[in-house]
Amino acid sequence: VITWLGHLINLSELVLLAGMLYLVLLVVSSLFSSIALRTPASGRALLREIRSSFYLKLFFAFVASVVVPVTILAIATRTYFANQLLASADETAARTVTTAQRLVEDYATLQQRGASALTAIDDQIMVLVRRAIDEDVNLFDRNRLQATSARDLFASRLLSMRTPGDVYRSVVLDRLPTFIGDEQIGAVPFRLAAAPVTAGGREGVVTVALTTKQLDIEQQIDELDRRVLSGALLFSLLGAALGYWMAERIADPVNRLTRATRRIARGDLDARIAATSSDELRRLVEDFNQMAADLKRQRAELERTQRLEAWADMARQVAHDIKNPLTPIQLSAEHARRVNVDRGRPLSPVLDDCVDAILTQVKLLRQISAEFSSFASSPTARPEPTTLPVLIEEVVEPYRAGLAGRIEIHVDAAPNLPPVTIDRTLFARALTNIIENALHAMPGQGRLTIAARVDAVAAAAPAASGSSPISGSAVVVEITDTGVGMDPESASKIFEPYFSTKATGTGLGLTIAKRNVELNGGTIDVRSRRGSGTTVTILLPMT
Repeated sequence: VITWLGHLINLSELVLLAGMLYLVLLVVSSLFSSIALRTPASGRALLREIRSSFYLKLFFAFVASVVVPVTILAIATRTYFANQLLASADETAARTVTTAQRLVEDYATLQQRGASALTAIDDQIMVLVRRAIDEDVNLFDRNRLQATSARDLFASRLLSMRTPGDVYRSVVLDRLPTFIGDEQIGAVPFRLAAAPVTAGGREGVVTVALTTKQLDIEQQIDELDRRVLSGALLFSLLGAALGYWMAERIADPVNRLTRATRRIARGDLDARIAATSSDELRRLVEDFNQMAADLKRQRAELERTQRLEAWADMARQVAHDIKNPLTPIQLSAEHARRVNVDRGRPLSPVLDDCVDAILTQVKLLRQISAEFSSFASSPTARPEPTTLPVLIEEVVEPYRAGLAGRIEIHVDAAPNLPPVTIDRTLFARALTNIIENALHAMPGQGRLTIAARVDAVAAAAPAASGSSPISGSAVVVEITDTGVGMDPESASKIFEPYFSTKATGTGLGLTIAKRNVELNGGTIDVRSRRGSGTTVTILLPMT
């Protein structure tokens, strides 16, 4: 088992070295790949990059959270087992010196010389004792050397001929049963064990130099250090790999968020981030996407508002320039006709037709001027509770007689529809403009349906700047015709000023309708298909 464990440790060391090299290369590669995307950096800029990188901060934090506990555990483990080895060595030393003590006393007893039995022991007996305990043994007659198994060391004066001071004080003076301490031969330290011996009433001290045991202990501690270091590095490597994976997993959404933020800062409001997790980061990504969508919508609304303001200024100027000459033109034409009639000389049919054409075109120009003026104005909604079916009938009724036999008009609005708070005039004008466009889309026969109902709707976009989105229940008004319809491109532009699918017209009718609906807190939308008619849907908030 020990051999197998040793092979496993050696293999783990090789894996550890390869893993450490790979990890270093991986970190350096990640660092420089991120820096390469920027301007070439000096050493100071490199340090700034390291300090500012969220990924590197996470990585080093995870590595530190693993390395610090592993280091503490490794130090504690090494200290504990080293102390255990030293304690075991001390126990072995105590047993060894006790064995030497008994052997010396037994040899002294065998001498049968009474009080001089201890002094009769010589170096040969110490050599025999050394063979028994496998360590060098020394016998001191109280404070001077009596016999030894390592006479050469004493003869060369590497060891003192006198009893070591710590040994003499502990064994002779303090009467301790054993002594274990540190001594050294030159610069080589070793463990020394000592015990008192008594023979024939005379006391002496036997010491054992545990050089062999000391070497074994040092080798075991070195092996312990190597294995603890290998284990610590292995766990640190695993922790670093786990930290790299976790830092990459956590920092990736943040990096993608940073890149998307830069795109938005450059004006690309279509930047979006795919949510790949289900935690707080997912909510952050979703909030970012919602923010980007809101910014895009607000920018579109701002651009639309700016266009409307520019178009309104132009419409105001055009209305002024058209309206001013219309009155003298109309008065002049009517005056010419009236003067000739008063003189009894009616105009010729050709001139009379020309005057009629002039007056007709003046009337048409006045209508166009009125539309321009209406578009250029900024009306203020005065909402009041309104019964919608009644208002719809009031708007539709004038069309019934004139369109009878050609266009079938059907109103589907329940009489018990809850009232809505709107400006009657603005909403009636919006309905009128929508109906006019529907009728122009049905040059022949057709059917016009106006339906009103209460329906549950999902949260719709805000009706206008500063208003709240419509959600929950709302009153839905649908105006459907069976006319020629529109293609998707035309339908997407139908509410823009001056856009018209007709050969004549200002292209302001539906723009004014949209503005009036939004001033009433509602939204308007159109669905159309070429050859299948058009449906305009209005959502009004419930009172």
